[in-house]
Parts: sequence; C-alpha cells; structure tokens
Amino acid sequence: MDVWLDLTNAPHVHYFSQLIKKFEKEGIDYLITTRKSQNLEELLNIYGFEYICVGKHGESLKDKLIYSAERIIELTKIIDKEKPKVAIAKHSVELPRVAFGLSIPVVFIVDNEHAEAQNKLTLPLTDDIIIPIGTKKSKLKKQGGRNFTTFNGTCEVANVNSRLKGILPIDKDILKKLGIDNDNPTIVMRSRPNSSYCNGKKDIIPKIIEKLREKIDCNIVAFPRDEKQRKKYISLNAIVPNTIDAISLLYFADAMVGAGGTMNREAAVLGIPTVSCYPKELLGVDKYLIKMGKMTHMKNVNRIVNYVIENLGTKNKKNKNIELEDPTDLMFEKVCSYLKR
Repeated sequence: MDVWLDLTNAPHVHYFSQLIKKFEKEGIDYLITTRKSQNLEELLNIYGFEYICVGKHGESLKDKLIYSAERIIELTKIIDKEKPKVAIAKHSVELPRVAFGLSIPVVFIVDNEHAEAQNKLTLPLTDDIIIPIGTKKSKLKKQGGRNFTTFNGTCEVANVNSRLKGILPIDKDILKKLGIDNDNPTIVMRSRPNSSYCNGKKDIIPKIIEKLREKIDCNIVAFPRDEKQRKKYISLNAIVPNTIDAISLLYFADAMVGAGGTMNREAAVLGIPTVSCYPKELLGVDKYLIKMGKMTHMKNVNRIVNYVIENLGTKNKKNKNIELEDPTDLMFEKVCSYLKR
C-alpha cells in the first residue's frame, strides 16, 4: 500500500477527491478509512470511493475520548497489516497517532489554529504540515507544529473545485429536489459546531430566520447540528434536508449565513454573499476571506438580516477576479516525495 487517507468529516470527501483521482491516474495505491458521522459514508458512496469504516463520532467529551481510543486500536490493526508508505489527513485525531506509532510519515492539513485540543494531540506527531495562508503559524508552533508549507488560498477551494472540475458534477436539479419551485431568493443557514472548541454557545439561527421572514419572501434551507435544532428550524418553516448535496445547493443559493466554518468558506469561494456569525474568535482563514472581501462577520441579528437583504443579487460580482490557490497539487507533491524515498 502506498498511501493511507483518513477522512473523518464530510467536507474531507470533497477536499481529497481530486487528490484521490490523481492517485488513480498515476497508479498510486491508496486506502481510505473513515468513521460513522452524519452523512460521511453516504458522501463517500456518492463519489464511488471504496473505504473501511472504523469507529464513530462522539458528542460529549467523554464519548470523544472513549471512541477515539477505541478507533486508534482498530486502525492500528488495519494499518499494521496494510503497511502504507505515507499517511495524509486533515484534522484527523487518530491518523497521526497511529502512523507515528507504526513509523509511517504523516502529511497533515490544518486550517483551524483554535482547535487546541486536537492540534496538541496531533501536530507534534506529524512530519509535514500544509496550511492556508491565513492560518496562524505562530499559534500552531506553540501547539507542537513544525515543517510548514503554506498555500495562497483556503481548503474550501479544493472542495468547490471537486465539483466545478467534474469529479462529481453540480446537481442542476438540487432546488427542485428540495421542493423549491419559485423565484424567491434562496438563503442557506448553518448552526454553530458541536466541537469541543465551540461548546456552550447559543444558536442564533432561529432569530435570523424569524427576522428575515418578517421582511422578505424567501426560501430558507437550514442545516442543524442536532435533533433539537432540527425541530426548531422546521417549526419556523425552514427546509431542513436529511442528506443533501450542500455544494450544489450553495452553487444556486443567493446568500449564506453560517455560525460554522466550512459551508461559509465554500459559499465565499463560490462568490455568494456570505455572513459568518461564528460565535468565537474567527479562524485565520475566515479573516483572510474577509480581508479579500469575500465574506463578512456579524453577530447582531438585525445587522445580519439587513446585510443579506442589501446584498441579494450581488452573487459573483464582488472580487470575482481574486484567484485563490487549490492545495491539491501541493498535497500530491508532498505525498510523492515520501513515495520516492
């Protein structure tokens, strides 16, 4: 086996899809592992990737610790048998720990300098770290990181390009599949993460939905993080998909409001008016996109609603000439450098 990839979050499937296709084109053998987490396996199936599912995502801190420990044990058995020459992942907690224990070099992609717990567990065990230009290298160094390579963009450029460049084509019927058959603007919303670095923050998406509906007729597609949020969004007449092709939806959306990160950045890369209402300090990649004029950050509900209304119809018009780098070629070069040794 040449390469081991561990995809632990749904956006990772989009992110690594171009790299996986490069492996296939060049005859590089690879193994994909994943875990049970929302629609992660379903997305892998949509792309047609073969994989081994090991473990699951934990909600509480106790569950995260237990499930991660169990996953490390199971992955160790698999990887010891397969003996890959190099491992690569984005923010996987388990891959660096297993690979380090089995003397396998690790190429690691990091774009969240605030995920201190995850970073301290992983960065000291990696050999090469690839980061977007906006990510604070100084903070990652304090968390144990070294040997950094920077690219001039965000990871979401690779996510979006996986679709725009035909690895998996954009679904032109996505709005119809959601029951949207009118000319009203479509606004996508996403609640805050349930991750350890964002626990305890209030979900303001319901208030935004209510205020927005008071002012304009629109289609709202909302993505909850848990069942309580799902029920609340449905009660406000938002469309709440079970499993959805989010990048295709964003491609046809008119605005994005998110308290998370990935969907905001995907929307910004696609040229959609995007408001981050992330409840804590912004990641460096978000600050970078704001500096580039591709996204804004607000926490006040009335300001967010007014911004959305004022910017409807400006899709693909702001800063459209700013080119953001796709990190796929860089990742491929780093992996190949270990395969040649």
